[in-house]
Amino acid sequence: MASTGASGSASKDNGLEDIVRGAHVAVDIGRQGKPIKHFTCRELPLGKLELFDIFIDPIAIYRRSEDIDKDANDDILLATQVEGTVLIRTGDSEFTQHPGSLVIMSAAEPYTIIHTQESHRLILHIPNQVYRDRVLGQQEGIRFRPRLMPVGGLVSIVHQMLKALAFEADNLQTTEQYTLAESLLQLTSALLRSEADQEYEQHHAKQSALFRRIIEFMEANFTDCELTPEKIATANGISMRYLHSLFHQAGMTVSKWMWERRLKATREDLLDPGMGHRRVSEIAFRRGFNDPAHFSRAFKKRFDLSPSRLRQLALEQGAGAS
Repeated sequence: MASTGASGSASKDNGLEDIVRGAHVAVDIGRQGKPIKHFTCRELPLGKLELFDIFIDPIAIYRRSEDIDKDANDDILLATQVEGTVLIRTGDSEFTQHPGSLVIMSAAEPYTIIHTQESHRLILHIPNQVYRDRVLGQQEGIRFRPRLMPVGGLVSIVHQMLKALAFEADNLQTTEQYTLAESLLQLTSALLRSEADQEYEQHHAKQSALFRRIIEFMEANFTDCELTPEKIATANGISMRYLHSLFHQAGMTVSKWMWERRLKATREDLLDPGMGHRRVSEIAFRRGFNDPAHFSRAFKKRFDLSPSRLRQLALEQGAGAS
């Protein structure tokens, strides 16, 4: 598409809105209270990429399924706000974009962009195949999702670079265009890697906190002989499958943790002189075992001697000490 510019008065509203509908991808529009009177869109070549420099009045932009079918455009869009604020909805994501931030989204998915005020917006089109080859690279296993990247760090560098490109685009030689396009692709890849690392760290931190909470719950309730993995999962608001996954990552099973904790607690009680007046079966029951024979076999397997023999040795040592 060649560079386009458009502006007009109220008498030319319909023509201006038609230009908006096909400016860089096919869309439908909705007026934000009154007809738009000002709109310009410059298409700036950048090697295999394209940068669109857009000024527009308050308006709602709708990229619908029928629009996607119409132009078959599946480019990845990296957009920044220079002036004005926009509200964006795409898929399950919804965010407010202020000047200086970046949004990455796909032209192959329906979206809504509401320009709440006069807006200056830069949109970099990255062909889908170029995005997969040059941006994802080793990250290809990461599922694409739209996201808002707030001001700061690399985001601010890319924002300023897009602004400079929009200003100098007409003065760039072809070789310079390709060089800058390659730099933008590398920076975009670095942005996504950084985002992925942050998401992993946040997920890992949340997972660790959840696992710690589950262990605390089990520690407080392990003496309940009716405590089951299902009850543990329900009490912590997760599925059984996720519960077992968390313990698998920690190198253990839920049942093994409970048996080990109960066996050690029972062993401590049997070695405690203050518990000498209680029967072994009574101590085992207090610690969550409801099958004396099963408990005795498990205890001997774990500690190489029976509960009663440990009790006897503890009493003998206590008597000798006194």
